[in-house]
Amino acid sequence: MDKNEYLIARIGHLNLGVYCRDVQNVYTEKVKLVKLFYQGDIFRGVASIGGEIMQVIDLRRRIGLESEPQSELLTLISFKTDVSKTIAVVVDEIIGMQRVSNECIQKNDHLMIESIGNIDLLFPMVAVLGDNELIHLLDSTYLDKTEPIAEDSGELEFF
Repeated sequence: MDKNEYLIARIGHLNLGVYCRDVQNVYTEKVKLVKLFYQGDIFRGVASIGGEIMQVIDLRRRIGLESEPQSELLTLISFKTDVSKTIAVVVDEIIGMQRVSNECIQKNDHLMIESIGNIDLLFPMVAVLGDNELIHLLDSTYLDKTEPIAEDSGELEFF
């Protein structure tokens, strides 16, 4: 696998790229979701997919777009976010694989949707390809983090 290879997906009018090493699996299948009462709006629920239990995030809701009508047939990309936690995101469609050279990648200076839910941390970089095609590069470590990032200005603690 090329180290600059990205899985390209579409959500609404946005193309997003996911670094291939971050992707665990891609699924398009009927999924039975169980909504948990304590989950926020960005979560569609919990599902057993490929024999693994994972939380399913509606990426449209996560970035502030209007949700599509819900159906059991979903296109999902799953990520292993730590040793024991797997998260899957719902996307509209998988476009394919794309090599992205380092020269095409730049810092995302266009903050999307006024930084709702740390959206600028979710897409910190963009790739600008030929014909001014813009691909927002997803940082999967911020998928389920929607609390504002606040710097603690406290003093150092010694243990």
